[in-house]
Amino acid sequence: MAKESKNLAKVQSMIDGTYGGKIQVGYGDKADEVRKVGDKWTDSDGYEWEQKEGYKYKIPSMPAVGMFNHQCKDCKKNCSPKTSKPWDRDCFKADGRCYYCQLDYEIDLKTKPIKWFAYRRLKDLQNMESLQKDMEQWVDEMEKIKNEKVFDMSVANSMANDNVEMTINKNTK
Repeated sequence: MAKESKNLAKVQSMIDGTYGGKIQVGYGDKADEVRKVGDKWTDSDGYEWEQKEGYKYKIPSMPAVGMFNHQCKDCKKNCSPKTSKPWDRDCFKADGRCYYCQLDYEIDLKTKPIKWFAYRRLKDLQNMESLQKDMEQWVDEMEKIKNEKVFDMSVANSMANDNVEMTINKNTK
């Protein structure tokens, strides 16, 4: 109650024009702050900004596309899903290189027969491993389907027994 009466007294003194305290409206002088081109600052929400020529630029918190490891191992070309050619994307998924760097790599390996054999064998084993995982998943799904009760035999038996007449008719002819 005491707090409410102080607030009421302050409001009454403001209305009367006798209030001697400080009245604050708005946020302050930051709106009038003039920044030069190249100045960087952090706002109250933690976002970083930079003053450009005629506008403010919010510095993104996410790293650039190249930082997501979509760069070719050899030439550092961008192989991101949105900006690169489909053959570069496919080669990058498989080997971490763009198409032309992968071609160069394989041509160099072909000049060394043992290394080429080992490389191709490794690729074949990786493919076999993925095929094995696919087959195991398929077998598990087939077993689940097989073990499900598709037909409830008690219902089927009761329906079959209902349609059978219990009297035996002799053929007298």
